[in-house]
Amino acid sequence: MCDAHLRGPSGIITSPNFPIQYDNNAHCVWIITALNPAKVGEESVNIQYNKEGLKAELSSGRQQGKWMLCSNPVHGTGAQVIKLAFEEFDLERGYDTLTVGDGGQDGDQKTVLYVLTGTSVPDLIVSTNHQMWLLFQTDGSGSSLGFKASYEEIEQGSCGDPGIPAYGRREGSRFRHGDTLKFECQPAFELVGQKAITCQKNNQWSAKKPGCVCK
Repeated sequence: MCDAHLRGPSGIITSPNFPIQYDNNAHCVWIITALNPAKVGEESVNIQYNKEGLKAELSSGRQQGKWMLCSNPVHGTGAQVIKLAFEEFDLERGYDTLTVGDGGQDGDQKTVLYVLTGTSVPDLIVSTNHQMWLLFQTDGSGSSLGFKASYEEIEQGSCGDPGIPAYGRREGSRFRHGDTLKFECQPAFELVGQKAITCQKNNQWSAKKPGCVCK
């Protein structure tokens, strides 16, 4: 489907006609919006103290013997962002492009995250807020098979799971800001790319997930 407003929590986006060749002079826009842009919860946490001010346990609000119980509201927030993962990607290099940006205003050059073209499958892309836009543009001649991508809501402050390379191993299972993942390959294979990548504050990994190739 070309030109669509999509809502989470997840879904699929493909170029027109996929997996058949896309049309010339295409101009398609998709805007993805998180179903729950900000999840805000409030719960009452009751902490029990004795008269000397020593915390004893969590309980519910009343005074009992020498123990005094206090109830305090705790607020939790978990804003949602959009993770975009490509399964297939084949565009005419340099002439047909897929631009991915932050927010709900497609074409805004200030919010562009990536301009994608060629045949290499892009790495994971994560927005910095609850919306992401995609703009697919093709020229008047030549075409390829196009692309297929899946989108999913994830909690803000995460870069998403980049996966594990085929014939490889990964050390680390956290994907929050500041977390580092380390990679190595099985015997008879060598690593191509960075041995370690770190989740940055812009929700992007510091480098692409490496690959493993035969020695």
